[in-house]
Amino acid sequence: MATLIQGTASNITQGSDYTYTGGNSRTGPQAIKNQIFTLRLDGKPVSFKTRQLPSISDGDRIAAVGTEKNGTLEAVGLRNLTTGADYYLPTTMPLILSAIVILLGIPLLSIFIGVIFIALGGWIFYKGWQVHTATNQLKAWQPGLS
Repeated sequence: MATLIQGTASNITQGSDYTYTGGNSRTGPQAIKNQIFTLRLDGKPVSFKTRQLPSISDGDRIAAVGTEKNGTLEAVGLRNLTTGADYYLPTTMPLILSAIVILLGIPLLSIFIGVIFIALGGWIFYKGWQVHTATNQLKAWQPGLS
């Protein structure tokens, strides 16, 4: 189950890193820039990695949902209660990818590699579903009712 917290944002820092995708033989790997935001919500550390550029300022009221890891909430969705802006990780493509990988694995079961495909597809689906349910939890959440 995902953890949902809210609070006043402080100590906001922004960084970035790059993820590389396959590309093609002519252009090679493609770099995709990821935005990394770290902040504190009423003293609780939160990290959010996205391809968007969230608009968050010190003093904004923020709700975040994600999983706790080493005392930090690794957010998969943020809602800026001050401005009304929402920021979520995409879930459609990972869920579609998981179905494709599982379907590719079924005919390959006879040579054992299908088991690996099905396991990988299941893991992708599991992680994508966790993000999907967490973001739905934040979308359904109403300030002041928790």
